[in-house]
This record gives sequence, structure tokens and C-alpha cells, in this order.
Amino acid sequence: MNQLGIGMDDHLATALIDLYAKCGSIDKAYNLFRGLQKKDLVAYTAMILGCGINGRANDAIKLFEEMMDVQIYPNLVTFTGILTAYNHVGLVEEGYNCFISMQKHGLVPSADHYGIMVDLLGRAGRLEEAYQLIKSMPMQPHAGVWGALLLACSLHNNVELGEIAAKHCFELEPDTTGYRSLLASIYASVGRWDDAKSLRTDLQEKGFTKIPGCSWMEQR
Repeated sequence: MNQLGIGMDDHLATALIDLYAKCGSIDKAYNLFRGLQKKDLVAYTAMILGCGINGRANDAIKLFEEMMDVQIYPNLVTFTGILTAYNHVGLVEEGYNCFISMQKHGLVPSADHYGIMVDLLGRAGRLEEAYQLIKSMPMQPHAGVWGALLLACSLHNNVELGEIAAKHCFELEPDTTGYRSLLASIYASVGRWDDAKSLRTDLQEKGFTKIPGCSWMEQR
């Protein structure tokens, strides 16, 4: 930048922090962040989100705590980053308390925030709590939310909730094959071979191939 005669002020540095963080270059983003004369919500949010989605959960948590200590209050994107961080390290209670605190900041959680919490609770084996959280949502859950529950059910071999989650996934995204593959895996894990075979045969007859994994994030 200096070679091009462009000065590095905080606005430009923050834009680069956001770019580096989204590209996974967290160390470069950190170097710029620490050099800011004044760290604002945009800069903190870019770092927290970048750390959260790139597996640097502990860094995201430290940044969030630092931000709160200096009385810079989070927005919806900040909460996406910090909840993702809690999810990465499996801190269920901390994540849930953070989720609840959104209302204290005058923020209404989006379906994606609910999706992260469903994933966090589900991976911890708290499937019924995850299901009840979905039922309490003030908006229509998108397929990613139900997909997070379905994935958790496949991890913990829960057929009953898995079938409920799969039904919603099939209705919302009928052409997404990953959901059928997950349900087939659940059936196979409990010895329901005929049901598993039926789903896999259905996939083959329709010419579908299995997609790797699923995401709780709704594509926009």
C-alpha cells in the first residue's frame, strides 16, 4: 500500500481485516487489528467472525470478552461469530447464555443463530432441548436448522427425532440428497436395514448421488 502511495488508515485497515479474516488469513488480520488506533464494532466483529468460522474459537472468545470490557456492544453478525466459536469448542452452557443475552442487547436472533444453537446442543447429545428450541422459534425454521438436528440425530442414533427432522428437510429441500443419506445411516445404525435400503434405492432410482455433509447456514 505504501509503495502505491496509499496511506493505511483505520478504515482501510478494517476493510483488509475483514477480507483477510474471511479468506482464513487470521494471523494477517490479527496483525492489522492490533495496529488499529481505534478498534470499533466493525473491526471486532470482523475478527470474531473470522476466528469463529476458521476454527480459532479461543481467539474469538477472548476478542468478544475484550470488546465487552471496553463497552463496545455486539450486533447480529458479532453473535454469529461468537456462537460459532462456542460451537467449535463445544461450550454448551456458555453458548446458550450468550444466545439468551442477545435479547438484553435488543437483538432478535435470526434462524441462523437458532441453527447454530441447535447444532451446539445436538452435538452435545441434548437432542430434546435442540428440538424444543426449534419448536420455540418465532420464525419458520429453514432446512439448515432441521438439518443440524438431523445431523445430531445421526451422531447419536436417535431415530424418533431423526425422522421428524428428516421429514421437514425433505419438504423444504426435496432435491437435497444428503438428508436422505443421513436418515439412511440412522436406520442402519439401529439395524433397520430394510428402511435404510429403501432410502438408498430411492436415491439411486432418482439418479441422485450423496453430497458430503450438510450445513445449518442458510445460503443467501
